[in-house]
Amino acid sequence: MVAVAWYAWHCILLLAEVYLRVGGGSYSDIGLRLYGRWMQYAVISSIVLAQIGGCCAYTIFVAQNWRSVFNAVGGHRAQLSTEFWIVAQAAVFVPLALIRQIRYFAPVALVANVLIIASLGYLLGFDVWHIAAHGPAPFANYNPARFPLLVGTAVYSFEGVTLVIPILESLHDKRGFARVLTIAITLCLGLFVCVGSLSYLTFGELVNPVVLLNLPDTSAWTLLVQLLYSIAILFSMPLQLFPAVRIMEDMMFTRSGRDHKYVKWQKNLFRTATVLLISLIAIYGADRLDNVVSLVGSFCLVPLSFIYPSSMHLRAVARTRWVRAKDWALIVVGVLTMVYVTYISIATWGGGGGDLPPS
Repeated sequence: MVAVAWYAWHCILLLAEVYLRVGGGSYSDIGLRLYGRWMQYAVISSIVLAQIGGCCAYTIFVAQNWRSVFNAVGGHRAQLSTEFWIVAQAAVFVPLALIRQIRYFAPVALVANVLIIASLGYLLGFDVWHIAAHGPAPFANYNPARFPLLVGTAVYSFEGVTLVIPILESLHDKRGFARVLTIAITLCLGLFVCVGSLSYLTFGELVNPVVLLNLPDTSAWTLLVQLLYSIAILFSMPLQLFPAVRIMEDMMFTRSGRDHKYVKWQKNLFRTATVLLISLIAIYGADRLDNVVSLVGSFCLVPLSFIYPSSMHLRAVARTRWVRAKDWALIVVGVLTMVYVTYISIATWGGGGGDLPPS
């Protein structure tokens, strides 16, 4: 986690340096300026796939929490599947996906952040109490078969490179960007390590990819936390999908739906179809959330977060032999990580690859 945090931090600074050197432009525009159309399309494709993949992971997460809450409240008499809750969730997700103005998501995003912070506080409190009362659960220091999934998950956790340029454009004093970035990533790293390690010490080998499902479902507080956290993630999904939909619409439609109702309904159908596609993918990966997250992290976000920024820095900024060698090293490590972790994420998908060797 520390290594991936440093990797993400460094590559974000590389992209910021490239942005300032070439004189602005979007992420894909910078790729176009430095390498041509193929880099522009590569950046756009990675952004779209990453946003859609993130929505798939969110959908599975919410569905699993809703299933747990409903089954507990119903006394486990009616066991509705995760797939059912994915379909039910689509009924909520579709109207939210039709919202055109991103500013409407601001109040909802603020409420979602508050709910997430409160839920994580409850989880950490439970972990500390349980370890103090019962001691740590038996644990393994290293799992060679599934360790690569952690690499993809860590990359997914520190994804944020697509926000670099919008943040830089909004800053009055761009010199403070590195300091703010360092503080933000350090806080995130501390939170991720605490939640991951304490929850594993609490539940041991029984730990669930969605750790909230490990909490005792006999507690009203646990059910409330699961419900509120899942609602927070549900309302975060339209914000996650928004950039991908806008990019695809700009490529598919030449006219605005504001003045042409027919075009507007075409876009509505396209957004609805996108949500249904996300639901279908989520149904396929309903029981493999850890693999879904790792696959999104390795195949979509490793290029976006590590390979592209290093490549752009190599072309636009690097002048000394040491800097060029460092950029090449970052590119090679990124490519090897993408290929290897993507392979492991797919190879262990069916559940039968638990003893798969790492090489």
